[in-house]
Amino acid sequence: FEGVPETLAALKSAGFMLGIITDTAAPLSTKLEWFERGGFGNCWDSIVSSKEVGVRKPDPMIYEAALQQLGITAAQAIFVGHKAVELNGARALGIKTVAFNYEQDATADYYIEKFSDLLMVPLISVNAGLNENAPAN
Repeated sequence: FEGVPETLAALKSAGFMLGIITDTAAPLSTKLEWFERGGFGNCWDSIVSSKEVGVRKPDPMIYEAALQQLGITAAQAIFVGHKAVELNGARALGIKTVAFNYEQDATADYYIEKFSDLLMVPLISVNAGLNENAPAN
């Protein structure tokens, strides 16, 4: 999607920790190669793969694994997703949610149309000064 590498770079430079929670049958190395080709392969502080963890979203264990890797609580995290079930799984744990490229029935705390709009979400608001303890997931 347009603006993904630039948006992730802006979040990193502002002090946010970034993580991926991915449901995939492919090895994690394959997924990381895809991210690298997209221009955002080296910005991750946490990577949790359903293939390695043994559960898929919305199982709470997969979100908790990411929180544990980052050393944060659900209240400090933001989950950006597109599938209603995944957003619901994050919200059930108390993680704030942002829906992007989302399904029609998706419920989230915030909705964005362009990925770069993530920088304007009040929980993040790069232009208004950051809370460095609130990572984007």
